[in-house]
Amino acid sequence: MLKVKFKNTGEEAEVEEGAELKDVTKEKGWPIAYGCEDGMCGTCIIKTAPEGGGLSPMEEKEKNTLSVMGMGDGEHRLACQCKVKGDCEIEGM
Repeated sequence: MLKVKFKNTGEEAEVEEGAELKDVTKEKGWPIAYGCEDGMCGTCIIKTAPEGGGLSPMEEKEKNTLSVMGMGDGEHRLACQCKVKGDCEIEGM
Protein backbone atom coordinates (compact mmCIF):
# COMPACT_ATOMS: atom_id res chain seq x y z
CA MET A 1 0.00 0.00 0.00
CA LEU A 2 1.10 3.53 -0.79
CA LYS A 3 0.50 6.66 1.27
CA VAL A 4 -0.96 9.93 0.05
CA LYS A 5 -0.59 12.78 2.54
CA PHE A 6 -2.77 15.89 2.36
CA LYS A 7 -0.44 18.64 3.56
CA ASN A 8 -3.26 21.07 4.40
CA THR A 9 -4.57 18.88 7.23
CA GLY A 10 -1.85 16.28 7.78
CA GLU A 11 -4.31 13.47 6.97
CA GLU A 12 -3.12 10.39 5.10
CA ALA A 13 -4.76 7.77 2.92
CA GLU A 14 -3.45 4.32 2.08
CA VAL A 15 -4.08 3.37 -1.54
CA GLU A 16 -3.15 0.78 -4.11
CA GLU A 17 -0.63 1.70 -6.80
CA GLY A 18 -2.45 3.19 -9.78
CA ALA A 19 -5.31 4.66 -7.72
CA GLU A 20 -6.79 7.81 -9.25
CA LEU A 21 -5.95 10.80 -7.08
CA LYS A 22 -9.36 12.40 -7.65
CA ASP A 23 -11.04 9.29 -6.23
CA VAL A 24 -8.76 9.35 -3.18
CA THR A 25 -9.43 13.03 -2.44
CA LYS A 26 -13.18 12.62 -2.88
CA GLU A 27 -13.29 9.52 -0.66
CA LYS A 28 -11.38 11.28 2.11
CA GLY A 29 -13.39 14.49 1.76
CA TRP A 30 -10.29 16.60 1.16
CA PRO A 31 -11.34 20.04 -0.15
CA ILE A 32 -10.19 19.87 -3.76
CA ALA A 33 -12.66 21.38 -6.22
CA TYR A 34 -13.36 19.53 -9.46
CA GLY A 35 -14.92 20.94 -12.60
CA CYS A 36 -14.59 19.09 -15.90
CA GLU A 37 -12.42 16.22 -14.53
CA ASP A 38 -10.81 16.06 -17.98
CA GLY A 39 -7.69 18.21 -17.48
CA MET A 40 -9.05 21.26 -19.25
CA CYS A 41 -10.57 23.64 -16.67
CA GLY A 42 -7.77 23.84 -14.09
CA THR A 43 -10.13 23.80 -11.12
CA CYS A 44 -8.33 20.97 -9.31
CA ILE A 45 -4.80 22.42 -9.19
CA ILE A 46 -2.65 20.99 -6.41
CA LYS A 47 0.95 21.52 -5.40
CA THR A 48 3.27 18.51 -5.23
CA ALA A 49 6.94 17.80 -4.66
CA PRO A 50 9.11 18.98 -7.57
CA GLU A 51 8.51 16.82 -10.65
CA GLY A 52 5.35 15.36 -9.09
CA GLY A 53 6.97 12.97 -6.60
CA GLY A 54 4.96 9.75 -6.43
CA LEU A 55 2.44 10.66 -9.13
CA SER A 56 2.07 9.49 -12.72
CA PRO A 57 3.96 11.46 -15.39
CA MET A 58 2.23 14.53 -16.77
CA GLU A 59 0.61 14.13 -20.18
CA GLU A 60 0.40 16.81 -22.87
CA LYS A 61 -3.15 18.02 -22.11
CA GLU A 62 -2.28 18.63 -18.45
CA LYS A 63 0.99 20.36 -19.40
CA ASN A 64 -0.86 22.67 -21.78
CA THR A 65 -3.57 23.58 -19.25
CA LEU A 66 -1.03 24.33 -16.52
CA SER A 67 1.16 26.30 -18.93
CA VAL A 68 -1.76 28.52 -19.98
CA MET A 69 -2.46 29.15 -16.28
CA GLY A 70 1.18 30.09 -15.61
CA MET A 71 1.73 27.03 -13.43
CA GLY A 72 3.83 24.83 -15.68
CA ASP A 73 6.67 24.73 -13.13
CA GLY A 74 6.58 20.99 -12.41
CA GLU A 75 5.32 21.56 -8.85
CA HIS A 76 1.66 22.02 -9.79
CA ARG A 77 -0.60 19.29 -11.11
CA LEU A 78 -4.23 18.73 -11.95
CA ALA A 79 -5.52 16.21 -9.41
CA CYS A 80 -8.01 14.82 -11.94
CA GLN A 81 -5.14 13.68 -14.17
CA CYS A 82 -2.92 12.00 -11.56
CA LYS A 83 -2.53 8.38 -10.59
CA VAL A 84 -0.64 7.38 -7.47
CA LYS A 85 2.63 5.62 -8.33
CA GLY A 86 4.45 6.00 -4.99
CA ASP A 87 4.17 7.69 -1.62
CA CYS A 88 3.32 11.36 -2.15
CA GLU A 89 2.28 14.56 -0.47
CA ILE A 90 -0.16 17.00 -2.06
CA GLU A 91 -1.32 20.46 -1.09
CA GLY A 92 -4.68 21.91 -2.08
CA MET A 93 -4.54 25.36 -3.60
